[in-house]
Amino acid sequence: MKRSESRDERARPAPGVLRPMRFGPFILDAGRRTLTRDGRRIALRPKSFDVLCQLIAAAGEPVSRDEFAQAVWQGITVTDESLSRCVSDIRQALDDEAQDIIKTLPRRGYVLAVPVSEAAETIVAKVAAEKRPPWIIGRGRPALLALVGGVLACLLLVGIGVWQKMASGDAQQERPSIAVLPFTNVAGDKEQDYFSDGLTEDIAVRLSKFSELFVIANESASSFKGTTDLRGTARRLGVRYLLLGAVRRDQGQLRVSARLVEAETGVQRWADLYERPPADVVALQDDLARRIVGVLLSRITQVELERAERKGPRSLGAYDFFLRGRALLASVDSSPTAAEYGRRVLSARRALNEAVRLDPGYAPTLTALSETYNRAWLVSNNEAELADEFQSPVASDEALALAERAITADPTLPEAHSQLAWVLHWRQRRLDALSAFRRAADLNPNMADGRYALALAHAGRSEESIAMLGQIFRLDPLHRPIYYSYLANSYYLAGRYQESLEASRTAVDRLPAVYQARVWHAAAAARLDLEDEAKAAASATLRLRPNFTISRFLASIALAQPDDEARLREGLRKAGLPE
Repeated sequence: MKRSESRDERARPAPGVLRPMRFGPFILDAGRRTLTRDGRRIALRPKSFDVLCQLIAAAGEPVSRDEFAQAVWQGITVTDESLSRCVSDIRQALDDEAQDIIKTLPRRGYVLAVPVSEAAETIVAKVAAEKRPPWIIGRGRPALLALVGGVLACLLLVGIGVWQKMASGDAQQERPSIAVLPFTNVAGDKEQDYFSDGLTEDIAVRLSKFSELFVIANESASSFKGTTDLRGTARRLGVRYLLLGAVRRDQGQLRVSARLVEAETGVQRWADLYERPPADVVALQDDLARRIVGVLLSRITQVELERAERKGPRSLGAYDFFLRGRALLASVDSSPTAAEYGRRVLSARRALNEAVRLDPGYAPTLTALSETYNRAWLVSNNEAELADEFQSPVASDEALALAERAITADPTLPEAHSQLAWVLHWRQRRLDALSAFRRAADLNPNMADGRYALALAHAGRSEESIAMLGQIFRLDPLHRPIYYSYLANSYYLAGRYQESLEASRTAVDRLPAVYQARVWHAAAAARLDLEDEAKAAASATLRLRPNFTISRFLASIALAQPDDEARLREGLRKAGLPE
């Protein structure tokens, strides 16, 4: 009997939120276990949902980690990381990367920082459930006043609902929003997946250049490869439209089918089939982008159309090697060890060098090749051919030269300007770097490049960096894991050490081979007097980079503000890292 009661207790919604509750533009219905915004359901993992229920039930009062453990995990010992991940999930679901809705209170827990009220839908339902009409409460004037009051209350509720819907309008509602899902490789040869994936990414890149479109970054959209739940996928990504397609690549023919779907209704807004010689793949992409934009937008300026076109490679062979190299480069951050990190960078470089040999003037290839040199400069590894490139002037010079060649080949390519900016940033030419990042953003209004945010943080503009990363996380919900490390940087330099620690924990979990993530983890833990965690992070840093010193690290990042450098030095010393 006790076991049954315990099971029922776990299934029961959090106390105090049995009725649907509104906070900001969101409604949480604990009874139905749903979270919605403007009628659209938002997915949350069960534990994350329970954590949110506790915050709603507290209605503005802090909830400690012990209270979460008791209510959500039934008293079972739970790590700080488990709770931090739940809070991170909730913030992402609420578009709250700036932490305006859920605030972290150092050493006290978390608090919901927006007003909570009973949802209007619940109040109307309660009135409708009365056994007698609400205005029959007496005779004469009181009944009339009650009737007028009820009508006014209903009108007020309707007005509030309309106002909230208008006030919550974001970029997604103002502009048609779309995600390009990975095109299916129907040839059956898994070795050809890189081609269909590359075709997908290039179409997404072209679409992202239209300022009137809200385009989800390819890194996030690619996570839904093969999905059949179109409505759920669109809700997770926060878009109205999905572009789907299939690719069959035979020896003498390239066959591509594409269709545009309005995800919520399932209505197919457009579809077409293309059969071209493989050499025409770039012209095919341009044609696809034009057609889709024509469906979604009422007007497109000629300037934007010209900007969306890209100079294609001279040969399919060059494009093939480019796609192989780019696919390898995209996998680098997930490397389990520093040695594997180096091997993937080197493999990408070999493929990209072959692409450059076949077509020396293709700007995207030059851009990606520049990144291989800059990555080798940034992250130490024991891969024989790359071991000497860590913080080597020769590697940095090569990265710079390739980025400049890419811009010369195609001055309108935003990725080339971003890559140049990134190289300049690490060469400590901060003003030039920020200028190049701004140029890239002008060329691509949907740019979701977290490197820009890190450059701002190191330049002493950490709050701007945090805000930019929040926008990037919206454009790219399943963004590169390295962005968690950038967020940790930004929070630390803003003096928000608890948030920095949470971001750092996620970063080191997802980036086992990147020693810089351990450095910020050590500093944040030390500033919060978490001695054991700080020491462990410092030890991990030295395992990955045995000759690490605080002075050398500070010299490499060259923070613009002396106070920022002093606070970071203090945290690293406290963690036990060598001076």
